[in-house]
Amino acid sequence: MGNTNSGNTIQRKEISTAKSSSSSSSLSSVSAASLLVATTGASRKGTQNTRQIQRSASLGDFFNRINDSFIRLSTSLSCTALSPVSSSSGPSGNHCRSRPWSRFSRKRWHEATLSNKFQLSKGCWPVTNVEAIFLPQIPVDYQAVREYTFEEHIADGAFGKVYRVIGQTVASGANPAQVYALKILSKAQIISTNALAQLKDEVNIQTVCGHHPFLARCISHWQNKKQIFLLCQFYPNGELFQKFSRFPHELVRLYVAEIALALDFLHQAGIIYRDLKPENILLDWDYHVRLIDFGLSKWLSIGTRTRTLCGTLQLMAPEILAGETYGHSVDWWALGALACRMCTGFYPQLDISAYLNKSEEIDTLIKNISNGRKFASAKLLPDSTARLPVEIQDLLKRLLETKPQYRLRSVLQLQRIALYKNYNWDAVRNKQVCPKKIIEAEIDMEKPSDGHSSVMRSDEFLDFDW
Repeated sequence: MGNTNSGNTIQRKEISTAKSSSSSSSLSSVSAASLLVATTGASRKGTQNTRQIQRSASLGDFFNRINDSFIRLSTSLSCTALSPVSSSSGPSGNHCRSRPWSRFSRKRWHEATLSNKFQLSKGCWPVTNVEAIFLPQIPVDYQAVREYTFEEHIADGAFGKVYRVIGQTVASGANPAQVYALKILSKAQIISTNALAQLKDEVNIQTVCGHHPFLARCISHWQNKKQIFLLCQFYPNGELFQKFSRFPHELVRLYVAEIALALDFLHQAGIIYRDLKPENILLDWDYHVRLIDFGLSKWLSIGTRTRTLCGTLQLMAPEILAGETYGHSVDWWALGALACRMCTGFYPQLDISAYLNKSEEIDTLIKNISNGRKFASAKLLPDSTARLPVEIQDLLKRLLETKPQYRLRSVLQLQRIALYKNYNWDAVRNKQVCPKKIIEAEIDMEKPSDGHSSVMRSDEFLDFDW
């Protein structure tokens, strides 16, 4: 009995020990499971936070890249700007500040708005067609004209008027030397006469070639809804024939040389001028010549020809009047006509009506004048040409040659004639020969007994204001 009871006691202890061990193991498994669940939840939250941080960082980088692309786009396009340009930058500053930047990429902008003229109005901020047809050569600016004060109306043109203006800073007395000529053109007249390409050529030529010492420079240009604005330097001494009735021979030689240098520069640049006349020759502060108004100029490489009938009737070359093709030599004919008027007071006696009639007699007329003669232009000159020095007559005959292949048509050929023998062309090119001193010397010179001298009387300078 005793042994049996002790055995039962031992079994009960083992059972209790087993229960306690099983309960402890179950508690440890429960705590481990709960710990695993807690750890899994924490890791999921950490992953979500990391993803949110990465997402926000990627968005920040994306917006930074977008901002950088906008900045690069705004600086690369000439007709857009992110920040407005202050008016203190002067007339040479950028007038392209009124057109805001676009949301297009650079490639899409060039393909959609600049390369295709039929899609210029497509964009985030559309451009009206009356503005788009003048882009990109002439930028849009509605505020630039307010920077200048209008002084007076000085001239009229084919498509508008020319005014003398000064800047706002100049009007306050800060810099009285900045006086400009503002040419205002009507868009309606330009479009109606189909002169859009002509206007763009004028702007491009005057902008590219304006650095020459005897050409007028286009300082700035812009457009608004109805008008085109061309800002140029103002030359106070007016047109060539406003100051003189007759020219001293030395002054004729100087002015012909300066105009010839300007024409030769244009021709070498692939440009034909076609509008050389007294109204387009201005005198600057030192009375040197400046050619203005490139409205009839055209890109024409050396050796090529055109046949547009344009220019001033008294200065047109015979090949233009006859409707033939012509090249750069027509500008040298116009120079000869101007030299003829400077020396004699008259233009060449060319039968303009005979050329304009375009009859069979024109070819006969040219042949009768040209055949058997060294100079075919002897009958074209006024009778007073016989009283001129031989060197001046030689110049007029070489420039006023009716056949362009025999006409003097370059500075190199001009340097070889008798009038310019041992002439300092470098001094002329650098403006070291002063026209004012030549005029003063001619006025102070005593008149000889014969009446055929080139000396000018003082009453021929009544309008000459020093």
